[in-house]
Amino acid sequence: MCGRYTLAKPIKTIESHFGPIHISFKYCPSYNIAPSLVSPVVINESDQRTLTGMKWGLVPPWAKDEKMKLINARSETAHEKPSFKGSLKNQRCLIPADGFLEWAGKEKQPHYIQLKEQALFAFAGLWSTWKNLEGISLNTYSILTTTANEKLNPIHARMPVILPPRRYNTWLAPDSSLDVVRSLLTPLPSEELNFHPVSKEVNSPKNNHPEILKPF
Repeated sequence: MCGRYTLAKPIKTIESHFGPIHISFKYCPSYNIAPSLVSPVVINESDQRTLTGMKWGLVPPWAKDEKMKLINARSETAHEKPSFKGSLKNQRCLIPADGFLEWAGKEKQPHYIQLKEQALFAFAGLWSTWKNLEGISLNTYSILTTTANEKLNPIHARMPVILPPRRYNTWLAPDSSLDVVRSLLTPLPSEELNFHPVSKEVNSPKNNHPEILKPF
């Protein structure tokens, strides 16, 4: 699974990486993004990439209330699950990140995982719109996960799906077939990632500063 991640790159870097893109979100760097927070996602809006804010924890359109928050979706079964299959078909998003956290062993030691070059990347995500009884809309998202690669498996059996930039257009395109979309949901190769243990300060989302990600 993926329960925390980071996005601290400058907005200019995000704009360059995902551009051309329309930005409709007031961006603030974060070193400890937790479920229920509003964070940036990239969607296809009228054939244009748009960076917008959504709450992490997908609430299906049919949910009775917004207490049902699904932060992760298993890529192997998302096409079958009532909570995710509509979004997998019609509402896919890219979730900008520059690292994520997993907890290992009985001691639940947190590890910070990044691309080797510490570059910006994107998780494969699903989004959905839920409306309350007053008709007020809430946009939410979930991160797709897959089997961990060989390097990360000792830390956790699952990892988020990280899409290479060459796959962004296919993932966001409304006319991509379900078979093509599902074929993208594979683990990133081990050689592309590095990780190190960090302080358990990251366990509290109140701690949101660069020092919590230093090697521990």
